[in-house]
Amino acid sequence: MSQEAFRIIVFLCAFASGSHIANPLCANGEAPNVLLILVDDLGYGDLSSYGATDLHTPHIDSLVTGGMKWTNFYANCPVCSPTRAALLTGRYPDLVGVPGVIRTFSNDSWGLLDPNVELLPAALKRAGYQTAIVGKWHLGLAEPNTPTLRGFDHFHGFLGDMMDDYYSHLRNNRNYMRLDRQEITPPATHATDLFADWACQWLQSVREDSPFFLYLAFNAPHDPVQPPASALARYRNRYPATDLIRARYAAFVEHLDLAIGKVTDTLHSTGRDENTLIIFTSDNGGRTQSGASNGSLTGAKQEML
Repeated sequence: MSQEAFRIIVFLCAFASGSHIANPLCANGEAPNVLLILVDDLGYGDLSSYGATDLHTPHIDSLVTGGMKWTNFYANCPVCSPTRAALLTGRYPDLVGVPGVIRTFSNDSWGLLDPNVELLPAALKRAGYQTAIVGKWHLGLAEPNTPTLRGFDHFHGFLGDMMDDYYSHLRNNRNYMRLDRQEITPPATHATDLFADWACQWLQSVREDSPFFLYLAFNAPHDPVQPPASALARYRNRYPATDLIRARYAAFVEHLDLAIGKVTDTLHSTGRDENTLIIFTSDNGGRTQSGASNGSLTGAKQEML
């Protein structure tokens, strides 16, 4: 094991020690499994556990109840790609080539991930981890800046920045859905449900003889705010007086919460949850024009104070 990989494992064990659920993780000397869940444009005040009173997020809230709640945990750029670059490199995004959003067209794209910078999954692989990403990548649209060429064993998800429709999964009329290095055309299922299903499939297939790192990155609740009709109907039945913009966004978040619950239930069914550190976070603040709430914080996505 390299010194860098060893430091990562020590950090994860130290992180785990702050949670009563996670206390046993490193007691037996075993490296913990890691499930890192990143959602997109979630407002600081858009979970019940962070003060929301007009929506229900029981599955995400259970992670707070049984773990550690962080209230001061920031990225140094209020948009998607830089946060992901910082998360996977441990460095300021500007220093690894990603000062802004990576997009389809070069005249409107703000970054190119440094090909010489090692990412977290590569370091974890040296420590014996199985590594996978399911969902949104957003650190490169073409090789070599694609997940399986940057340290992940497995990729099932979306290369791009956002989907123009959560059912067609296209962006600028391009298909960025991939299975490892192959372009795929999934069924016209809501992307949140697809990503949850793909994560569950990987968790059920992962080997038991070594630890795993699963990076599960949902597009939701990023624009377009597109909850399934059934989710919106359930929400409107409970909160009929809520304005439509907020209702659509809140229903979108509740649908995301159900998907995360499906993944954590699957993890529990495998019997590996007791040795798994689950980290849940968002890439930046919520877009208030789309119905998000940032709670007691001022400003919104794309703003720096």
